[in-house]
Amino acid sequence: ASAAIKRYVELGNALNATALDAIGTKYVCLLNATELKAINPPSLKLASLDPSACSQETKNLLYQKAKEAFSDQRHLPAYYELILPYLGGAPAADLKVLSKDDVNMNMSTFVTLRRDSLM
Repeated sequence: ASAAIKRYVELGNALNATALDAIGTKYVCLLNATELKAINPPSLKLASLDPSACSQETKNLLYQKAKEAFSDQRHLPAYYELILPYLGGAPAADLKVLSKDDVNMNMSTFVTLRRDSLM
């Protein structure tokens, strides 16, 4: 799967919503940093990914992409639900801002947050 994804990107294909849906949660953790950086942020609005089993580097990169993708909805109540799958890569500053929005975070989400961000 990793080789197929790499070849797809090497051929100049974008990691858009269709590609991300094909990759899915099962293979999203196989993406390397270059491939993750090639993701078009708005594509995350249409894709359904769960990077919770990925490396911390992958979570961090996907969080930044998701933050950019959903930035236009930052002040809407639905923002937390949209960014929720990607919070495992959130830096401390972003968690502080989110905490001011009085979100109700469950324990299973809390334990997936970056330890350095919590400290």
